[in-house]
Amino acid sequence: MDAMNVMDERKSRKHPMRALAVSLLSALLLAGCSSSALLLPPPPSADTDATTGPTADAAAGDGYFVNSGDLLEITVFGEADLSRTVRVGEDGAFTYPLLGKIRAGGLTPRQLEMNVIGCLREYLVEPEVTVFIKEYSKISVLGQVKKPGSYELRGRMTVTQAIALAGGFTEIAYWNGTRVVRTVGGKEEVIKVPVGEILSDGSRLHDIELKPNDIIVVPESLI
Repeated sequence: MDAMNVMDERKSRKHPMRALAVSLLSALLLAGCSSSALLLPPPPSADTDATTGPTADAAAGDGYFVNSGDLLEITVFGEADLSRTVRVGEDGAFTYPLLGKIRAGGLTPRQLEMNVIGCLREYLVEPEVTVFIKEYSKISVLGQVKKPGSYELRGRMTVTQAIALAGGFTEIAYWNGTRVVRTVGGKEEVIKVPVGEILSDGSRLHDIELKPNDIIVVPESLI
């Protein structure tokens, strides 16, 4: 056994946990790149305040989790051919040169940067990657609200938060008739959301979290 191997063996014995951590990290990076879609656990669900809109912290930096429909600007320093703008698909992934399909949904921009960097190390020496959210996915609020229209889905947002963002109900709105129109697998679903009951009794059980491309419809009261 030569001197270099003896030194490596002594280091491993002296710091067994460090050696194990390095080995595990290497294995994870190789497995992620070879599977064509590097996947991390989804972010833990968190209760959101139904009385407030999305915060700035949730919309920027490591507080924001990438959604399907987001437009990402990926820049690789010094590699113009690898720098491009991509749209995250309904499956939460996008196709990227050399690496194939990359999973982005449920990751923060920083996590996605690290994943792409790890995979590009097979082709580049010390790649530098930045991920910027150029365009957020959107939801629509229609009907009897004061400012109907499309709104960016920046972070987690519930129905009541979206209505507040749209200026609140008009005087003739039927609060409990609010519904969410959602397309899943090419099929349209309608979800009833009794906003009047949610606000009166303080229950958030029916104040659902919105998904990209959801359409909130507030009908007119018949009374």
